[in-house]
Amino acid sequence: MFNHHKAFTAIETLLTLSVIAVTAGMTVPMYRNYQIRNDLDLVTQQTIQGLRRAQVLAQSGESDLSWGFYVQDGVLFAGEAYAVRNTEYDEVYHVPSTINASGISEVTFSRIEGVPNKTGEIILQALNGDQRIIEISTFGVLDVGNIKSFDGGGMSESSEGSTGSEGDEGSTGSEGDESSATSQASSLGTGDGSGDGSGDDSTGGDDPVGEDDSDPTCEDRFRVLEDGTIETTGTVNANLTVLGSEITYGVGGPKIKVTVEGSMDGGETWFDLFNGKKINSGDEDSIDNLTSGSNIVLRIKGRHSWFFNKIYSSNDESGHIVVLRDGDNPPDTEAYANQTGLEDFIQGILDDDRKIDIGEFDAVYLAELGALGASSSDFQDAVILVNFNIIEGSCVIAENVSKFKIDFSRIENSGEGNAKAKVFVGANAIPFSEGQWIPLENAQGESVLDSSIVEDVEGFAVARNSGRLRILEHGSLPFGSKEIVDATISFSHATVTGFENDVNQNKTEEPSDGIVNDGAGGDEVTLLTGSQSVLFQARVTTADDAIFIYWQDGIPVGEVDTDGDGEVDGIDDSDDSDDATGDDSDDGTDDDGGGDTDEDLPDPCEVPITIEDGKITINGPSDVTFRALGSHITYGNRGPEISTYLHASFDDGKSFETLFNYRDIDGGERQTFTDVASGSNLVIKGEGRYSWLFRESTTTRENQNKVRILKRNEAIPGTLPYQNISGLQSFMQNVIDENKYIDISKTSLLFLFELQDSGSGADYQDIAVEVIIEKPSSEGICGGNYDDTQSSSSSSIASSEGDQDDSVDESEEGPKMTICHFPPGNKQNPKTIEIALSAWEAHKSNGDREGTCESDEDGDMVANKNDLCPNTYSPEEVPESGTLLFRRYALTNSSPVFRSGPRKKFVSEFSLNETKGCSCSQLIDVAEGKKTYHFKQFPRLYRNMRSLFPFYTRGARSFGCGNAIMKMIKNYDY
Repeated sequence: MFNHHKAFTAIETLLTLSVIAVTAGMTVPMYRNYQIRNDLDLVTQQTIQGLRRAQVLAQSGESDLSWGFYVQDGVLFAGEAYAVRNTEYDEVYHVPSTINASGISEVTFSRIEGVPNKTGEIILQALNGDQRIIEISTFGVLDVGNIKSFDGGGMSESSEGSTGSEGDEGSTGSEGDESSATSQASSLGTGDGSGDGSGDDSTGGDDPVGEDDSDPTCEDRFRVLEDGTIETTGTVNANLTVLGSEITYGVGGPKIKVTVEGSMDGGETWFDLFNGKKINSGDEDSIDNLTSGSNIVLRIKGRHSWFFNKIYSSNDESGHIVVLRDGDNPPDTEAYANQTGLEDFIQGILDDDRKIDIGEFDAVYLAELGALGASSSDFQDAVILVNFNIIEGSCVIAENVSKFKIDFSRIENSGEGNAKAKVFVGANAIPFSEGQWIPLENAQGESVLDSSIVEDVEGFAVARNSGRLRILEHGSLPFGSKEIVDATISFSHATVTGFENDVNQNKTEEPSDGIVNDGAGGDEVTLLTGSQSVLFQARVTTADDAIFIYWQDGIPVGEVDTDGDGEVDGIDDSDDSDDATGDDSDDGTDDDGGGDTDEDLPDPCEVPITIEDGKITINGPSDVTFRALGSHITYGNRGPEISTYLHASFDDGKSFETLFNYRDIDGGERQTFTDVASGSNLVIKGEGRYSWLFRESTTTRENQNKVRILKRNEAIPGTLPYQNISGLQSFMQNVIDENKYIDISKTSLLFLFELQDSGSGADYQDIAVEVIIEKPSSEGICGGNYDDTQSSSSSSIASSEGDQDDSVDESEEGPKMTICHFPPGNKQNPKTIEIALSAWEAHKSNGDREGTCESDEDGDMVANKNDLCPNTYSPEEVPESGTLLFRRYALTNSSPVFRSGPRKKFVSEFSLNETKGCSCSQLIDVAEGKKTYHFKQFPRLYRNMRSLFPFYTRGARSFGCGNAIMKMIKNYDY
């Protein structure tokens, strides 16, 4: 008989086994994946721990050694490198075989400073392809990104299982379809700006409120940069209000905790907002006392156990956070599942056209922590409104009111010193950043009065009174501590009438004795730039240093500051192009942007060259000049300077000659090879040495990743240091124009050497040298016998004149005029001719001059044929400081002979005849490119003048022209 009971039991057993098998088939891979990911998280955390421990040990000087971490084997070691470590100090962090490391293999931290020897990424990858990336910055800050999962089609950021770390900055990657994400991001903030009339039609634009492309003022309060960073333009408080936040883990799943952090320095350091708690609608917080130039970034985190961990910053350009202004369009999204929609959160800030309707000084952040371009992309995970309020008394409301600013040139602290480049004003210690204008008067011209001062601040403490400014550097430091601060206090629309020392505990030690040192008594106060700025050099220990600066409305006689930038017109104001005669076109050249520019004109000194694989072939006889711009390379981030040298070869690297007499490159060195043969193959080698610890060299042929060869108007290197031009050395800033292109002459090449890291962190300023390749002066082609500005008009002059002995140009009838003519190709022999009046413009562009060659049209006692600078006048405006230093020269009276010395009474060896009719101020005009006068008739002299460094020309304007510039003109062989 068939046993039904046993049959059913067997079936049940089979079903149970099937369920177990299926469950096991699903669970085992899930557990395996979990275990692999857990290994990845574990190794990530212990690698960070090992790196941080190595840095701390190095900073504490443990065993008087450097310390480092070897990633692949997880070994913390003592020594300069893993290969030469002292194995007695090894600490091993076990690394499972499921994890592989790539990127930076080891990092060593310098003793005391704790600076890493390498920066970049450590990539930890699991067997399933998941990755974690640890970033090491220049300052040793360690950051870790979220897990990146391998989905078979490439890497994408994982939406589950990442435990992260408290220091996570998040990933800049986006999820889902990249094109969808891009489209979504680009569709946001496309309002026409009509809401506030600002003309700012771009969410990420950099136009401030009420401005077009001009610089923002403190009245604007802030502007939104292209990457989403909010940059303050005045001293403000930022008030934050949460309009809403809703995100769940899956449809109907548990709510994800969303928290917010803030940064005032573009993301370098972070702090909790809303007390670090989960944000809810209606929560409020503030960031107070933001100085001008603060870079505000929000970082929004969403986390649910280890299943979901996402972090995005408002400036990471991932598209996950957008910043909207008044008049912008919010994203057109639908609420995910049954969640509250974005429009419900922002309904109170929408107008009838569904555009953002907020205040002129407001911004709203919308965050999406999930995948972009997906159905769940609703940008309501965090909605935060920010309002910027100006701190009363901190903004210069009108341009024509009196104001001052403080720029710090030196700050050094020892012991418990804590001086910073900040200014704190009045009883409320209103903070101002370095270089930020501080009002002395309100819009009605009434003096701003501070009832008291807060002395114990990390910077200068300042109190304003009617006609008086009190500046104090706080001391009261314990024994062995000191603060050294050098700062310039500059005034605009105000005149400094004098200064006075404070008294008792606050007095400055001997501020007028002319003695400056780093001791407690080495203080000094100096009046600069006529009577518009004061240099205060303070050294404080146990007592304070304070002074009173007295000022009055108005600008000193002879010094005009039309644009309120604190600089006298003609020094740095691009609009102040007129010379003393009020005529800014007297040189006949196109310096003001009209007609042909220098770029449109051929350079007659240019020699054709070809560049291939780092070899420069010179296709014509030439003179080759090497001009070192500068060198900046140190052993370690803040270590000693590495000596650098240059070598040149004209035979494709078969033999090299060391340049500049084997001297270390400092900048300004120059060496010329004359009559270089056509067909020569130029190769340059750069070398750096520091004892036996560092010796690296490369040639333009060997490693082109380490050498950049750039021509005029080519783009700068694309590495990270070049994203911040102001952070480069001054010699590099000088060859980069405002559009971030190379600014050198047409006959030059710029060689930039990187002797260390050729990756994204390469600064390509280890050695910078300009190589000028021109036709040889020995052939009479360049160096004074050819006109740089020769064009079709000047060519027509030569062809129309026929016999050069003719004294009259009879090619045209009509009125005539007499000129001093410089024949093209023979300009060392000018002659007086008569031409048709209608032909004058063509002759003028050739450099010809009105009147006979022997006459003196501008009355400076220099004949026309020898006068490079028309309309010279004396006494001239230099020196602008009022002080003519020793071995500095200027025309200080009506005599054509230059004077020197602090009292302008010593007659120098230079006269206007020897400077070819040029005053000191005119020579500086040429060097700074403000004027060319007749210098372009002599290309080599003009280039030599333009090669002078800005710090030299600025000093010459303030204190008189130096010996070098005078001799450059006097000794030039025309």
